Amino acid sequence: MSSFSIKDIRLPAWLRESKPLRALIAATAACLCLVILLYAFLLKPAEERLGAREASYNELRKRRTEALLFRKQKEELAGLKAGVPSQKDMPLLVKELVQNARRLGLTVATINYDIPRRSGEDLALLSFSFPAEGRYADVKRFVYDVETSDRLVGIQDLNLSGGDKGRVKLQMKLVTYVKGR
Repeated sequence: MSSFSIKDIRLPAWLRESKPLRALIAATAACLCLVILLYAFLLKPAEERLGAREASYNELRKRRTEALLFRKQKEELAGLKAGVPSQKDMPLLVKELVQNARRLGLTVATINYDIPRRSGEDLALLSFSFPAEGRYADVKRFVYDVETSDRLVGIQDLNLSGGDKGRVKLQMKLVTYVKGR
């Protein structure tokens, strides 16, 4: 069996005769091998670490965004809860509604409400009737004012009927939440 050696390779004549060209080709091959080794041992692992760190960064950024949104919602809910009238504020709410109705030219009949007995900060749903009478335009404006009020008052039921001399009778059932203290 014959053995093969590097000396058996026959180089073209132009390459055998030019020592600087052979040195250039050898240097280029060595640089190519060095680049492959650098990529395999340095750049590829660094690329993988970068990908993992970017994923971690994106996760942290997402969690921060969620935390900021939670904080904002918590502040808004605290403001909303602070806007809920307490049991002792209920007469003031009714007085404010009556004054608003009278300012619009409506006559208001007796308003009935019964505050449920709660203790602490528990919220209770409170409904009460609000009978009034007046011109249709004034009634319409009052209903609009109740709907767009900053107070946490909602209209649960609304009935209109004809009254004396072109006036309209309004019977509203309003709801709100009250807290114990």
